[in-house]
Amino acid sequence: MLYDRYELLKFERRGKILTVTMDNPPVNAASFQLHDELSHIFYDIARDPDCHVVILTGAGRAFSAGGDFHGMLKSIEDTKVRAESMRRAPHIVHSLLGLDKPVIARVNGHAMGLGATLALLCDVVIAADTAKIADSHVNVGLSAGDGGSLLWPQLIGFARARHHLLTGEPIGAVEAAAIGLIYKAVPADMLDAEVDAYAEKLASGATEAIRATKQSINMVLRRQAEAAIEAHIGLENLTMSSDHHKDAVLALMEKRAPVFKAD
Repeated sequence: MLYDRYELLKFERRGKILTVTMDNPPVNAASFQLHDELSHIFYDIARDPDCHVVILTGAGRAFSAGGDFHGMLKSIEDTKVRAESMRRAPHIVHSLLGLDKPVIARVNGHAMGLGATLALLCDVVIAADTAKIADSHVNVGLSAGDGGSLLWPQLIGFARARHHLLTGEPIGAVEAAAIGLIYKAVPADMLDAEVDAYAEKLASGATEAIRATKQSINMVLRRQAEAAIEAHIGLENLTMSSDHHKDAVLALMEKRAPVFKAD
C-alpha cells in the first residue's frame, strides 16, 4: 500500500531488499512527476518495516540523464510550476540522507544532473564501467543547486569538484571510482551480480548497527544540507529566469549546441 500511488517508480521486493527503479523512458529524465515522486519515496521507505536495504536504479540504458527539457521550458514560462518544483527539491536531499536504511545506487548507465546527485546521495555507488557521471547544470545555464555543490567537494575535494561543477564535464565510472567519487565500477555484464551480492551482504548483517553507522556517517553532511541546501536551490531558481537557461533549453530541444552570449 505504501507504493501504490507511484507511477514512474517501480518496485521489486526480494526478502529484505527493495529495488526502486526510475522508469521514465527513454532516459529517466527528471520530469516534474518523477521529481515529485522522488521527493516522497524515501519517506515512505522509512516507514516500510519489511525493507532493510534499498537498491536505486534506472530502467533501460540510463540511470537518469538529468532534466526534462519540456519540463524545464514549462518551469521558465510558469512560475507556479517552478516554485512547486523548488519547494519539493530539498526533500529529495533530506529524505535520502536521513533514511537510516542503506541505499545502493545501481548505476546502469549515464547519471547526469539530478541523476548524478541521486546516485551520490546513496551510501554505496556501484556503476557499470560504461557509465558516465556529470553534474551538467551549467551546460543548461543553471546553478548546480540540487545537491551537487554540496556533495562533489565532500567526495573528491574542492579542486576536482570545482572543475567538474564549473564545466559540467562528465567523468567515466572507472575514473570516478579511482578518485573516490563512487565506490566501484564493474563490467556491465557483472553489474547485477555485484549489486545483488552487496545488497545481500548488508541485508544479512547486523541491521541496527548498520543503520546506526549510516546515521553516524551522514550526521555532518545532514547538518550541512540543513544549513545550505535551500540556499543552493534558491540560487538555482535564480538562474532559471536567465536568458542563458532559456536559450540553452531551446537549443537542446532543437538538437544543437547552446551558445551563451555575453551579458
